[in-house]
Amino acid sequence: MSSAGTVIFLHGLESGPDGLKIQKMRATAEAMGWQTMAPDGRFSRDPVQRGEAVLAQWPWQANRVYLVGSSLGGYVAAWVAARLAKEIYTKPTNQAQSVSQKPASVNGMLLLCPAFDLPGYPLDRPEQALPGELIQLIHGRADTVVPLSHSQRAAQAWGADLAEVEDDHSLHNSIAFICEVLAQRLACAASIV
Repeated sequence: MSSAGTVIFLHGLESGPDGLKIQKMRATAEAMGWQTMAPDGRFSRDPVQRGEAVLAQWPWQANRVYLVGSSLGGYVAAWVAARLAKEIYTKPTNQAQSVSQKPASVNGMLLLCPAFDLPGYPLDRPEQALPGELIQLIHGRADTVVPLSHSQRAAQAWGADLAEVEDDHSLHNSIAFICEVLAQRLACAASIV
């Protein structure tokens, strides 16, 4: 069976690539035939450095890519999608040469309590080139780390869907719902030719 594409999971500032949410979401994606990646961003608190590291590991062979980011990882996902829409990256073919080409396009994003517009941490929401229907946000009403209003503004600005859940920033009580939404979104992304 050929892969439907690659899902890249981007964790938050205080978590890691093997966190509970990512484990459950990876299992969901892999059961649907998607390859998965969960880069370890703990090497830096700087979202741009994390984003550049994602681009350095970009799955060149993938026919489609879906980004999932939580908290700071949500910011990084949005930043990467915006950056890919604007630039051409160099894909190394071997150590002696490289070829410039556009990487596999981003076919959608699922952003979980994305860290947008935080005072004292310059994370202005990236402009987004993806159509709003390809973006889903999920945010906890009891989030005390990133206010719900920040995702409400992003959803409105981008024309994206926002699901508000009775949960806090960790979204641990909403994992089953998140996996259902992810499965729906990946099914739609897989149908895009």
